[in-house]
Amino acid sequence: MTDRRAFLRGGAAIGLAAVWPRRLEALARRLDRITPQAGRGAQADDAFWRQVRQAFLIPEDRLFLNVGTLGPQPRVVVDAVVETTRRVAMTYPPGVEWNELKTTLARLLHGDPAGFVFPRNTTEGMSFVANGLELAAGDEILTTDHEHIGGRCCWELVAARHGLRLRKLPLPVPATDAGEMAALFERAMTPATRVVSVSHVTFTNGTILPVAELAALCRDRGVVFVVDGAHPPGVMPVDLEAIGADFYASSPHKWLLAPQGTGFLYMAPPWRTRLWPTLASGGWDDLELGAHRFNHLGTVDQSRLAGLLAALRFHETVGPERVHARARMLRDRLHDALAGVPGVTIYTPRDPALATGMVSFSVDGIEGAELQRRLARRPEKMRTRVIGEFGLGWMRLSPHLYNTPQEIDRAVELIAEEAAAAR
Repeated sequence: MTDRRAFLRGGAAIGLAAVWPRRLEALARRLDRITPQAGRGAQADDAFWRQVRQAFLIPEDRLFLNVGTLGPQPRVVVDAVVETTRRVAMTYPPGVEWNELKTTLARLLHGDPAGFVFPRNTTEGMSFVANGLELAAGDEILTTDHEHIGGRCCWELVAARHGLRLRKLPLPVPATDAGEMAALFERAMTPATRVVSVSHVTFTNGTILPVAELAALCRDRGVVFVVDGAHPPGVMPVDLEAIGADFYASSPHKWLLAPQGTGFLYMAPPWRTRLWPTLASGGWDDLELGAHRFNHLGTVDQSRLAGLLAALRFHETVGPERVHARARMLRDRLHDALAGVPGVTIYTPRDPALATGMVSFSVDGIEGAELQRRLARRPEKMRTRVIGEFGLGWMRLSPHLYNTPQEIDRAVELIAEEAAAAR
C-alpha cells in the first residue's frame, strides 16, 4: 500500500493520479447539501435524485429499464476504467489494490474479505464451483426450472461429463410463500443429493428464494449449497455471513453499476483450500493463499477492477439504504400501475419479502418480442428485456436509482396504449 501511494503521489506530477475520487467527493458534497432536507417534502427528494441522475451518461430522451441485464455505469466508473487503461498505455502499473477492493466489497455485503474472488461474471464464478467440486457418477444436483444459463449450464456440463443426475424443481409462479419454496427442496432431497444450486433472485421474474433457510437445510444434511447471486447486490441488502452459503457468485455489472467483465465469487472458509481451481497459474496449489489462489488467472484487465472499486464507492456515496429504498419504490410503483392495465398478466410477486427489482408480465394479444420492438420504436426509445427462455415470452422491466417516478408512469402509459391497440 505504501508503495502504491508513493506511486500515485509521483504520478500526480505527470498527470497520472486518478481523477474519479475527486469527482466522487464533489458529488458527495452536493448530495450532503440536499440530504438533511430529505423527508421534508417531495421537492428535496427530487433534487437529491436529480443529482444522482446527472452522475450518469444516460441520454435524457432514453427510457432505460433493463439494468437486470447490464447496468449503465456512472461517470466516475467510466473515468476509473479509462484512467487505469491510460496508465498502462503509458507503461505505468495499473495501481489497483486487491485488499482495498476486497474490504470495500466485504463492507457492503458483510463477508470476510479473504473469501472474495474476482472472475469476469456470475457465469465464470459458477463454473469455477461446478468444475472444482469432487463429484462422482450417481451424485445428484438439485436446482430449479428458473435458472439463468450462467448458473445452469455449468451443472449440465459436469452432469453430462461425470454421469451425475441433475434435477430441476418447478417454482410456483407467482410465488406466495417462502416456506413453500423451502419445503419443495426439503421434500426433493435424497441420500444421493450432493449439491443444491439456486438463484437468490430469479432472472425470470425477480422472485426471492429463501436462501438462508436452504443453506441451513443443506448444512444439516452435508450438502453443498451454491447461490447464483447475479441480481441482489446493489438492489437489496445482502448479508453473506447470515445467508451461510458455501458459494455465492454475482455480477456487479448489473445493479451495482460496475463495468462489464466484473464479477465476484465468495467462498465460505472451508472451501478456500478444498475447491480445485479451474484455471491454473502460479500459486494454484499454495493453500496459504486461500481463496486468492483463484485470482491468479494470468494477465487480467485491471481497469475493470478499478471500475468495480469506483462503482462500490459510488454506491456508498449515494447510500445503500437510500438506493435499496429507491429501487423498491420504483418497482412497487411499476407493479401496481401495471396491475391496473387491462390485458396485462403479472408473474412477479407483489410481496416485498418475495420479490425485488424486476417486474415480469405479458400483454394479451402481443408477443413479448413484438411488444419490445414497438416500445423501442417509440420516441422514448424504451429499453426492455424479454424472457424468451423456457418458452415464457414474458417482458421484464427493471428500473433503478437513475429512473424517476415520472418515467415509470410513462412506461406504463406506453404499455397500456399497446395493450389497448391489441384488444
